[in-house]
Amino acid sequence: MIKLGTQCGFWGGLDLSEAEMYKAMSDAGFSSIDYSLMHWYQSDIWKMTDEELKNYMTEQKNIMNANGIFAGQTHSPMDADYLDHPETKEARWHAQVQAIKAASFLGSPYIVIHPLFPLFRIHDREYERTKEMNMEYYNFLKPYLEEYNVKGAIENLANFDFVLGRCCEGVCSSAKELIDYVDTLNSDRFVVCLDVGHAALAGENPVRMIYELGKKYLHVTHMHDNDYIGDNHMMAGLGKIDWWGIGKALNDIGFEGIFNYEADDSYVHLGEYRKHLSLDLLKVYAQVGKAIVSVK
Repeated sequence: MIKLGTQCGFWGGLDLSEAEMYKAMSDAGFSSIDYSLMHWYQSDIWKMTDEELKNYMTEQKNIMNANGIFAGQTHSPMDADYLDHPETKEARWHAQVQAIKAASFLGSPYIVIHPLFPLFRIHDREYERTKEMNMEYYNFLKPYLEEYNVKGAIENLANFDFVLGRCCEGVCSSAKELIDYVDTLNSDRFVVCLDVGHAALAGENPVRMIYELGKKYLHVTHMHDNDYIGDNHMMAGLGKIDWWGIGKALNDIGFEGIFNYEADDSYVHLGEYRKHLSLDLLKVYAQVGKAIVSVK
């Protein structure tokens, strides 16, 4: 049975405790949270000792579990790229290692780890060069994923063509490239996170990608809508993505993971009414998600 999950970005400005927010998520119909570990690589949280990090994350886990929520997935920092500042490579990659530990301490089976995405990798250019960089990166992280019993989910990305003035393919945009990365790494520690919004922006069909990846590779999802032009991160149904096709495809392949929203931008547009309407919108998100995953 496909469970429902969401990010925690809608919390901002609601003046509710973590316990109250987890309870609101559970009451709305969610069982999982995509717990954000996307702190900047110089954040104080990555300077904690392992004991301090474990204590902090265990406290977070206990609060969410007491209120009907578990950490179904997490997201590592998105600033592991070091090409412009090679002297920061060690610190940036250290933050990724600490994020893997944090995911483990939270009890999360998965951590989404973006591939390195240099700007020169647009369309099909520099495939091998980019792959070589990412194999070094993911192989560096592999022993930590093994030690802390967490699976790294490689996410499909889009890039931007400044000549054409639009989003385009980039690193791991296609199911073929994602599968190539996982197969090359040759470890059960690596799976795929399909971001349906990124797929659309890269000119891919997210429904077809689900079938191409299949249950073997597809373990984690980021669900949000867009207009195929901008990275809008809207609730499903507000853009142009085929959500009934996505629901059917997930069920057709026997997906057993989490339909996980990464769609917090819709809350931002509530403006001055955000504090009053966010929890109502959270319930709408859950109902829409339930409808999508029920399509057979």
